[in-house]
Amino acid sequence: MMRSWLGEVGSSVTAIAIGLLLGAAILWATGYSPAEAYGALVKSAFGDYYSVLDTLTAMMPILFTGASAALMFRSSLFFIGMEGQLYIGAIAAFLAGYLLKLPPGVHAAVAFIAAGLGGALWGLLPGYLRARLGVNETVTAIMLNWVAIYLSDYVVQYAYADPYASIARTYRVAQSARIPHISPSAPLSWGFFIALAAALATGYLLYSTSLGYEIRVVGLNPRAARVARIDVGATYLKVFLISGFLAGLAGGSMVLGVFGSLIHRFSPGYGWDGITAALIARNNPYAVIPAALLLAALRTGSIGMMIGAGVSNELVLAVQGLILVAAAAPEAYSMLGRIIRGARGGGA
Repeated sequence: MMRSWLGEVGSSVTAIAIGLLLGAAILWATGYSPAEAYGALVKSAFGDYYSVLDTLTAMMPILFTGASAALMFRSSLFFIGMEGQLYIGAIAAFLAGYLLKLPPGVHAAVAFIAAGLGGALWGLLPGYLRARLGVNETVTAIMLNWVAIYLSDYVVQYAYADPYASIARTYRVAQSARIPHISPSAPLSWGFFIALAAALATGYLLYSTSLGYEIRVVGLNPRAARVARIDVGATYLKVFLISGFLAGLAGGSMVLGVFGSLIHRFSPGYGWDGITAALIARNNPYAVIPAALLLAALRTGSIGMMIGAGVSNELVLAVQGLILVAAAAPEAYSMLGRIIRGARGGGA
């Protein structure tokens, strides 16, 4: 297994290096210095104490959604509903944090767990449809993502809108429901360490438990799993629930640990970043940790590329896209092959 993991790491590192080279070629061809642009990116993401904390804050929800996606993809389910589950988790965290009256600490724990349960429940419908009726999970994910986002819009702009806020946001959650920061002067909350623990726990679940063994067997070959007397449908449903719980925690971590309220369209695509992180990590939850750091650095460092190196926003996005596509392509291709083989071997 160690040799297999080392091979996956080598493949991912090579793919990222190719992406960086392609990005450098685009920068050079358009008249910019690749060294200056990448140097500005690294400085913006890691140049000082507060830059590092900002990058780790951006990394936090990607860790949750990356672990969620890795677990889902390892079972060869191409469910891409993490963004919607993140929003549902954020709504649940806000409601629990705003409406409930509980002691400090207990309140934060209850609101955070409510976020995870919200994401899990949002995965229950597509999970049931896939496990029992064979309905394609990708289609339901796309539809449910928009339902969740528009539901969040309603909560922010109508149901609990703060009329005195300068931006579209809800009333603030109770202070007792907030996840504290690591220090009064640091913008990073303890939610980051929970996210780190969640990624490690997902790896332990996948590689060191009987359920993880079942998930991996089902992902490799559903027909062989049935021969081994594994209930494929039940395994799919468990994956949807656990994965949804993790994605819901991502939304809760932002509401309770960063913003203190639900903000209109607060996610710049953390659910999609988690999917990319899982693909870069070859669906290994442990490897999601460095992959999430890479994605967070690209997000926070992009401002440095624009300000420090004068690269236009459009070109920054193009360079980021090249890096991410190159990094994620090997596992995306491999996973597509597993899905096709699984379909030939029989559905749920």
